[in-house]
Amino acid sequence: MTIEVQKSPTWLRILQFVTGGIAIALSGYVIANPVTTAWFFLTFLGISLLVVGISSILNGFFNGTASKGTRAIEIVIGIIAIIGGLFTLAHPIAALATLVWFTSLFVLIFGAGLVATGIARRDQGKGARIAKIIIGIIVVALSGILLAYPGLTVSVMIIFLSINLFIQGIDRIISGAIGHRIIRRA
Repeated sequence: MTIEVQKSPTWLRILQFVTGGIAIALSGYVIANPVTTAWFFLTFLGISLLVVGISSILNGFFNGTASKGTRAIEIVIGIIAIIGGLFTLAHPIAALATLVWFTSLFVLIFGAGLVATGIARRDQGKGARIAKIIIGIIVVALSGILLAYPGLTVSVMIIFLSINLFIQGIDRIISGAIGHRIIRRA
């Protein structure tokens, strides 16, 4: 196999510059308008749940190769997803609070699992077990903070989204500036 480096076409490099600039601009918008970002996120989540629910129901009805039990599960999951989507679109604040609560609950369960495995796993070294226990305690404390301060959870989510958009934008611009693509030939 040979590896060949070619220059990207000009139109692709321009597109990378433009999309990179848009991503960087969006990262600034996300940080500057957290309420709009949270509303958009919840609207997108609600619509996504509706689409997934409809798709799951259709798959349950029309997938003739699956067993009746599998098809029934698909339909039930679809109905639950549609209910969740409608709830999210109708009550975005309650949906956001529920999302924060579930996130905190999963973080709590994960931390408790780390502590439990750190205590119970006698086949691991002492250092690994102690590290799991300490990290588990930190994660459990973090879940308590997430539950106590739901606004902090949303703020951190928005900050991470903004940072991700910024990094993606820089990556696109660098890709456009370098303009190389690697082609592997057999």
